[in-house]
Amino acid sequence: MEKNKELNKYRHLYKHSKLWDILSIYVRFMHNLFYKDIIVEGKQNVPKEGPLFFAPNHQNALMDPLAVLFSVNKQVVFLARSDIFKKGLLSKFLVFLKILPVFRIRDGKENLTNNDLTFEIASKVLENKQNIGIFPEARHTNKRRLLGLKKAIPRLAFMAEEKNDFNLNTRIVPVGIYYSKYNRMRSILHVRYGVPIQVSDFKNEYLENSQKGMASLRKAMDEAIRPLIIDIRSIELYDTYESIRRLYVKNLIRRFKFGKLTQINKFKADKITIKALELYEKDHPEKMPEIKQKVEEYEALKSKYKLSDQSIEKPFLSLFRILLNTFILFISLPAFIYGLVNNVFAYFPPKIFVLQIKDKQFHSSVKFGWAIFVIPIIYAIQILIVALIVPKVWMVLAYAIALPVFGLIARVLFEWFMILLEDYRLLRLRNLKPSEYKKIKKIHHNIILELDLIVTHWNRKSE
Repeated sequence: MEKNKELNKYRHLYKHSKLWDILSIYVRFMHNLFYKDIIVEGKQNVPKEGPLFFAPNHQNALMDPLAVLFSVNKQVVFLARSDIFKKGLLSKFLVFLKILPVFRIRDGKENLTNNDLTFEIASKVLENKQNIGIFPEARHTNKRRLLGLKKAIPRLAFMAEEKNDFNLNTRIVPVGIYYSKYNRMRSILHVRYGVPIQVSDFKNEYLENSQKGMASLRKAMDEAIRPLIIDIRSIELYDTYESIRRLYVKNLIRRFKFGKLTQINKFKADKITIKALELYEKDHPEKMPEIKQKVEEYEALKSKYKLSDQSIEKPFLSLFRILLNTFILFISLPAFIYGLVNNVFAYFPPKIFVLQIKDKQFHSSVKFGWAIFVIPIIYAIQILIVALIVPKVWMVLAYAIALPVFGLIARVLFEWFMILLEDYRLLRLRNLKPSEYKKIKKIHHNIILELDLIVTHWNRKSE
């Protein structure tokens, strides 16, 4: 009786919530504004009905669940680390948002029994044909790499199925999440859904040996998630792989005739580059230190002169184009200043606040939380002040509309300015330090030539 009473507190998790749908309209709108572009692949792989487990890689704290929720258009009960549930009011709010705590050994052995209730609730969610989201790595990472998967999903999936005589038809949907810059606004979000894994396929193995069945399911999940993400397995040469992936992407897209420089084509190119490097490292390990040294020298010069791959890769610097862009930015200066001044309290405090947070995976989450909860209050106060000063209603409405619009315009103009600034730096380097300019261009060119050979090597091996 006591157990049923406790479970009834969470009955809103067992069914589709209309209130959740209403609130998600606003959050979804802000989520779409937060990113420069959102690309979703493989959505056709997601079954229309539950019960489903969503199993994404974990790169970006609280932004990862939102990436799944707003790309798949389903209500999902997510299981999250228990330490964010310490405050009572926040805990109730998280549960309202369909997020449940999972306790780990680091949270204290005495708290591990609390997982019994969480798993019981999750089992009820599945029995009601609803969906569960669990990050199978059980922690996030700042590396583009899949960490070892834990047994939470296999354990919960088999527990629910066994309880229901393996009639639930539970499936696990592998998910790959990619951010061009996970700790910043205006980055690119790329979500990829793989083919679902049928839990019942592992029934016999599980019934024969539960540990072996869970291990097999976990291995199947690992094999399903890796193709959906940028997975750099080399620990020692991680930075080398990451630098090469960025600087070679355009060349590989041209080499394989993928077409336009889209995020989907960039992802394809990155996967080929990483596979080629892994094979080359395996076949010629003695040559990798030399490649690493070249890449480090190139990155050091980039950092020294504050340049990017994008600026260095330009075949020539057009003074006319630079001056034209400068002129356009100059005449846009009033719009930039207006947007900046009126959004200074909206944009700058979270930038300062996140500097105190060492774990950069939480930076985007803090900025997004600020955007959906605090910025509306700041805007409301500013609009109220203007309404007290300006007598005409249409002017107040115009100001209210202009606030977010010009804030976004100011951000876009600033991004444009930063690209233009790199062009000026490169122009200055070419004219004032021609030897250094030639050096960085030559190193870049040599790395590209070497990568062409590595990819050719990979092509022969894969044929």
